[in-house]
Amino acid sequence: MSPDRGRPAPSRRRPRRPALAAAFALALGAPACSGIDAGVEYPNDLPEVDRYLLTPENGPEPPLALGEFKVGPETCKGVDTHPVTQKLAPDDLSRFLSAQGAGSIAPKQARSNLYWFDFPASDRSFVRLRLAVLEDAKHATQDLHDAVLQHGPGWWGVRRSNLAVLAPKASLREAMAFAIKYKLVCWGVFTYAANDDAYVVPGPYTEL
Repeated sequence: MSPDRGRPAPSRRRPRRPALAAAFALALGAPACSGIDAGVEYPNDLPEVDRYLLTPENGPEPPLALGEFKVGPETCKGVDTHPVTQKLAPDDLSRFLSAQGAGSIAPKQARSNLYWFDFPASDRSFVRLRLAVLEDAKHATQDLHDAVLQHGPGWWGVRRSNLAVLAPKASLREAMAFAIKYKLVCWGVFTYAANDDAYVVPGPYTEL
């Protein structure tokens, strides 16, 4: 996808063989068209996203549908959105969140290259994001692409350099609102799983 065109496109990964994809969906015990339900309730104080979005041609009031909108530059005003090429660590995301006023959300190590970030939600619950530390940007892109497709429609995430963040199932509006609230759309490349593929939503932060 060319950043100049401003339209989301399926992530550039080779399609799975139908038999393998069907077998994997059956193994998960969930229909591929619905996505795995993570049992997570997102916060009820998320922002209205419409004012942050533009049409691919930079017009106002786009429909909230994949291929019909992009994240406007005003969303990330004051945030450095230059692409990153050096290797990053979980603390880089922690520092970013703290700088955006998200408070102290420290990573919890699950295994050598996997961390949890728990964001507060309503009723003492939380939204848990999984951060994977990969070898490089190529492997992080592949990891996020595979992860959202394996979990199914509604799962989403962001990717920055060698870090891939997977977030639990949400509607497109809810996912965008959460990513805008915490400026995750300014930190990394936003990816959302639809029924047929994983789609990148254009925004101020872009990596080739």
